[in-house]
Amino acid sequence: MDPAPHWKKYVAQVRDFDAVLEYAKAVSTSLIGTVPAHKHIRYGEQIFVKLLGHCVTLRRIAPDATRRTGRELWDAPSMSSLARCVIEAHDAFTYIALGHMTSTERDFRLQLWELHSKNRRAKMLRAIGSVDPRLSTIEAEEKILQNAITGSSFFTSISANVKQKILGGDPPPFHLTQRERCAMADVNFDYYNVVTMHLSQNVHTHPLSIQQLLAFRAGDADALAMMSLPLDYALPFLARVTHEMRNMFPKKVASPPSRTASKMLLWRTISAHGVKGKAP
Repeated sequence: MDPAPHWKKYVAQVRDFDAVLEYAKAVSTSLIGTVPAHKHIRYGEQIFVKLLGHCVTLRRIAPDATRRTGRELWDAPSMSSLARCVIEAHDAFTYIALGHMTSTERDFRLQLWELHSKNRRAKMLRAIGSVDPRLSTIEAEEKILQNAITGSSFFTSISANVKQKILGGDPPPFHLTQRERCAMADVNFDYYNVVTMHLSQNVHTHPLSIQQLLAFRAGDADALAMMSLPLDYALPFLARVTHEMRNMFPKKVASPPSRTASKMLLWRTISAHGVKGKAP
């Protein structure tokens, strides 16, 4: 089979990713020196920078669209892992930085997210028998956060399962389920589930990822299609967070070029409605 049509499609996919990525970089640059007044917005900007870093590296290790070669080892697992990181950053961004809610719920979300982080750090340090004096500081901060969370009026409204985990010393990063977080972010849950599961098939050392690595040859149509998926899967979430950053700082961030704006809208729409029933 002549690979040229597949290379042409791949080049178009890369161009779409590049257009949104370049605009995201411009957004980040325009916010240098900005100190948001609210803690959740500050976290949101920091998460955006983290997500942007994942996307820059993802693009860097993607197959070079200007070189058609069969003598390269294409790394689908690493690309898939980075795409998963992009989606995870999007999840944290929407939970922490977005949404209209009471200040009580906003404080609860921030405290739970921070508690999860400190809890994990303390567990890791204890597991290696650390004598670092900072461990006691982390444990004290963890206790303060747990008391604030359990003493919050919002604590009574969360599910019994999450309450049990918090009280049992295993706090989750979010009090909402993945389905609830997708609904809050206007992301189709079935689409989200398929994308993350598909990426995981390559991230983890499962039979499928091994068989594909051995069977696919760089430059072949099937290999090229597989390598384009992490870009396509990450792009909607890059577009969504970049769009929200533009909304947060309308006076500091310029609008995207019209073509980039249309691509961002297209990919946000795909993630909102899914692809069931669409032609391949």
